[in-house]
Amino acid sequence: MYAKTSHHGLHFFAHAPGAPHCALAEETVHHHLLKLELATAARAAGARAELEVRGPAGTWRADVLATDPTGDWQIALEAQLSPITRQDVLTRTELMNDDGVSAIWFTDRKRPPWLGRVPSARVSLDDEHGLLVTDALAKFTTSSWQSGPKTSAATFLMWIFTGQVVAHHRQAAVTAPLREWHTVWTAPRYVQNEAAHLSEAQRRLSERREAGQQLRAERLRAAQEHARQRFATDRSDDHQAAIDALMRRQAAMEKPVYDFIRRATGAAPYIDEDPAPEFAMGLPVYIGQRPYGVVCPVASRIPAARTQLAPLVIFVASGREKDRIAAQTPPDQRIIVLGNPESGDDS
Repeated sequence: MYAKTSHHGLHFFAHAPGAPHCALAEETVHHHLLKLELATAARAAGARAELEVRGPAGTWRADVLATDPTGDWQIALEAQLSPITRQDVLTRTELMNDDGVSAIWFTDRKRPPWLGRVPSARVSLDDEHGLLVTDALAKFTTSSWQSGPKTSAATFLMWIFTGQVVAHHRQAAVTAPLREWHTVWTAPRYVQNEAAHLSEAQRRLSERREAGQQLRAERLRAAQEHARQRFATDRSDDHQAAIDALMRRQAAMEKPVYDFIRRATGAAPYIDEDPAPEFAMGLPVYIGQRPYGVVCPVASRIPAARTQLAPLVIFVASGREKDRIAAQTPPDQRIIVLGNPESGDDS
């Protein structure tokens, strides 16, 4: 080997032409220089740094192993410039973690598939400032993550070594250019800010759900009373029993229908409180102002409302109810059973 000096002033050794085989000879100069820059930055940040350190069982090898002078921690600094799969990076990271060694992956490539999926950073070489971390740091403001500042690699590593920034698997939204980053580097206070924001958002969501449940219960009671009044002209015992059974099914179906539509569309539906003649005495379901479906319509009333019901989803409580309604609807009518498909019903 012979000594050389990079255009950034770093001293390193290069293999002489025809030298014996060596693993380091397979690296590009670019890769080797990045390792030297990382080692220099780690030392400037107060750590001991060694190149090409193998793990205890030989299952991994760190490009640069940064060690706390007191021996409290070890962090592998990986210079990754060649293509590698996300799974390979995850596997190598897990192998190091199993031996008590954290890992940080560095690259100057634009969009490797693993960037932001493991503790990582995008870097660039600056003629004036040396190795810079350009993408990695993030801060939480109000309701989302935003990019943090660029900084020197030495400062970035010093913040990590001293716990001033930590790797955090974000949960809240993030703005460009960190949109695809699941793991960001941030100050602990921003992790706490995100947790407080998510807790408050969950509280508001729970309040809205509780208010919605109360509103649906009130609408159910009103619908039951309204239905009794609508069907008051026929008070035969059998007919009243059928009305009561229908109202019970409609009441029991409100929450399953609401949850199904929320999962399927992402929107919160509105379930009308009144059985409507134009919906065959079923409960109309809306998303926004647009009819989406109908809950438990009366089969005998479907022929008069077939055109209105054709584009909608009909929700029923049992297989028998589905069969009875399907006999009155077009063949392509969408009918979804949200109760027990084998159960019967009272009408």
